[in-house]
Amino acid sequence: MHSVWTRGLRGAEKKERVNQVLSYQNAFDELREAINTTFRKKEADREYGEDWMQRQIAINEYNAALDHILKLIDLKPKR
Repeated sequence: MHSVWTRGLRGAEKKERVNQVLSYQNAFDELREAINTTFRKKEADREYGEDWMQRQIAINEYNAALDHILKLIDLKPKR
């Protein structure tokens, strides 16, 4: 589980939040499935031209945003 879910919480509050977030597991699994089927990662831009750099930056940012969301909803324990 990503630490953002319990940031700033301690003791009983933190435990309660962990249990609350874990109760959303089914919804997060469905969301992960929807993201993976609907919002696929984009391939690198191979059409080099004047605006290639801006297009590639946009692709990289899009892919990074998808990765961040998927990591956030991954509730598996960190090893």
